[in-house]
Order: sequence, then structure tokens, then C-alpha cells
Amino acid sequence: MAAEDAFSAREWLRYARQVQLPEVGPAGQRRLRGARVLIVGAGGLGVPAALYLAGAGVGGLTLVDGDAVAVSNLHRQVLYAETDVGADKAGAAARQLQARNADIDVRALAAPLAADNVDGLVSEADLVLDCTDQMAVRYLLNAACRRHAKPWLFAAVDRFAGQLALFEPDGACFQCLYPDHPQGLLDCAAAGVLGVVPGLLGLLQAGEALKLLLDLPTPSRNHLLLWDALGLELRRLRLRREPTCPCCSTGGRAELPPAPGCAAAVADGELTPAEFAAALERGEGALVDVRSAAEFAAFNLGGVNIPLDQLSADDPCLAAGALFVCQSGVRSRRAVERLRAAGCESAFSLRGGILAWLTASDGS
Repeated sequence: MAAEDAFSAREWLRYARQVQLPEVGPAGQRRLRGARVLIVGAGGLGVPAALYLAGAGVGGLTLVDGDAVAVSNLHRQVLYAETDVGADKAGAAARQLQARNADIDVRALAAPLAADNVDGLVSEADLVLDCTDQMAVRYLLNAACRRHAKPWLFAAVDRFAGQLALFEPDGACFQCLYPDHPQGLLDCAAAGVLGVVPGLLGLLQAGEALKLLLDLPTPSRNHLLLWDALGLELRRLRLRREPTCPCCSTGGRAELPPAPGCAAAVADGELTPAEFAAALERGEGALVDVRSAAEFAAFNLGGVNIPLDQLSADDPCLAAGALFVCQSGVRSRRAVERLRAAGCESAFSLRGGILAWLTASDGS
């Protein structure tokens, strides 16, 4: 055996319980040590996945996230402390992971995954984990993994439920499952999430990643796993490669599916917290909170509460214009879209919602 293949005393002690498994053994542990995993998103899914992959001795981890740690992350992103608030997630997570295991190499990119960096990042990885909540990023990853013949693990969370799938170069791809952007999706900030749900899905991702790297059976291969936390149910749906899938048929070189909705239509209808405060001061419209009545009662910035599903462009209180707010800015953007489609140009949304407002004002 080559000297570089031997374990240090510290490594042998650290991984002793894992190496005892016949399915792992010294050979499997060396395989983990030689692997590099790209984790896109260092949030509710990425944090538990990264923690357990680092603990298991995966030798290389690359974390990609362009966001900063916020107070609202702490209930589910357990790698971060209050002292990390304001720091970039990728860097903060990398420091914590490296402190827990000095024998692995953890790299951080404090920037969003984008067309100009995805190929370089994917090409050097053995496995990719999608730990984001953005469909556009998933389509981007899907195409890049198909181009570079890399496997990737998809996971998503919606309130009390989650999904998981492993996409491999010779099987069905993400676009086979979702040919177009699904309509009406909300992120965790808008829809809400119980903290343990992304934690459990992240652990499932880590488990499937380890099994793939160890060449063990992976139930997520060619299947979509659906997990329901309330009913404690787990179902598997078989995935099939679609003959007409543009990504599969072009090796990941087809044009990505266009994003739905009103991004272009309301690009000038979003205001930063400072701009929104100035518009309120000038009386440029009624302050309208489009969250549910229960959310409004629990905490609000004032104004009137008209839940999005009850919003009508004919409402008299909107006649002089409207300044819409919600939890994260998703529902308020839809409110702007609805009013502008009805001919009301004096409709604006608070970018980032109440969470951004409170962050800008330090929670006061």
C-alpha cells in the first residue's frame, strides 16, 4: 500500500466506527477521502448535509452560497450562531466545518451559482448536491451535470413535506421531471417551514451521497422520494427518461426553460426598504399587507390587511395606489402583478418583504 493511502492515527480513531462496517471498510473510507462534493446552498438543506459529509470524512467539500446569515435562518440552519449574523454563509459554514474536521479540504464561494461559474464548479466535483430553493438554479445545475456527466442529488422542502431524487448521466434528468418552471411556488420565507423538515431532507441527501460514493444501493436512483412529516409517510415514484426532453437530447446544451411570472413586468415595481420608507413618508399609496390574517395579527408594520387571495384591483382603498408588503416579497410581487395587469401603475412591492425591512432596521 502506498504511504499516501495510509490513515493517520487521528483519522483511524475518528472513523473507527464507520470503518468497522463491512460495506465501508478501509477501502471505502479511502474512497470517501478522495471524493469532492459540490454543495450548492448553505442553508436549511446544505447545512445538515455538509455537517454529516464532513463528519464522514468526505475529503473535499465546496460550498456555494451568495447569501449572508440572517436571524431568521437560525431556527433551522444549526451550523450558524448569532455571532455569524451578517457574515456570508459559505465562509461561515466552511470555517465551522474545517474546525470540526481538520483532515478535509473545505472551500467556500460566497457568490450565487451562475452561468459563468457553474461549469468550472461542476467539472471538478464527483457529486453535486442541490440544496437551494430556486428552480432556475436547479435547471442550471441539471444542464451542467448532464454536460459533464456528473450525478447530482436534488432535494426540496415545502412546509411539512419534502422531495429527493438522484439524477445520473444515463437516467432521467430534472427536466424530465419538471419540463417547465412550476407555477405558484413559494420559498420557505413565504410558505413557512418547520425547522426539522429541511434538516431531515438534508440528512437524507447526505446518506444518499455517501452510499453513491461508496457504490452502495441508492433508493433515490431513478426515483422521486416524497416525504410527509405530518403523516410520517415516505413514497417512491419511478422516474423515466423522456424521449423529447431537450436537456437529455442535447447533452445539457439546450436553452433553459424560461422563468414564469412577472419578473420583467414588475422589475421597476420593487422598492428597497429605504425606498419603501420614503414612499410611505410621501404618501404614495396605501400600505397593504397581503399575508394571512393570522400572520398580520402576529406581527405587522401597520396599514391594512388584505390577504392575497382576497385582493381585488377594484378595492376603493387601492384607488390612490398601493405599497404592498408580505413576509419575503413573493406575495407582494404577485399583488403588484395583479394590479398592474388591471391598469394600476401605482403599485409597488417591498423587496425582500418584512424580513428585509426588519434586517435593515436591525429588528427594531
